[in-house]
Amino acid sequence: MSIASIKNTQKIFSDLQRARRKIILPLILLTVVPYFCFIWIIAFNPTFFGQLIGRGSLSIGIVLGFLLILHIFLITFLYAYLVNKKLEPLVSKLIKAK
Repeated sequence: MSIASIKNTQKIFSDLQRARRKIILPLILLTVVPYFCFIWIIAFNPTFFGQLIGRGSLSIGIVLGFLLILHIFLITFLYAYLVNKKLEPLVSKLIKAK
């Protein structure tokens, strides 16, 4: 392996790490913050989730819990999409450079 090849591999690896951080850090925040808010509300205002919506028997807690689960599924699909679109080409490029 030549020095130029090693430098090229290092640049691709650095690009891969940078792209990975750009994807993962925002998604971690989008995942953790809603969970902490949910737990915070349960801890400091537990009656909030027990309130019924309208005249029905559906509570705010059930709706927000369902939306939280849906939110996490969307984050997972977004992660898979971004990894396939942004990171996988860099991984392939890195493998070819070796």
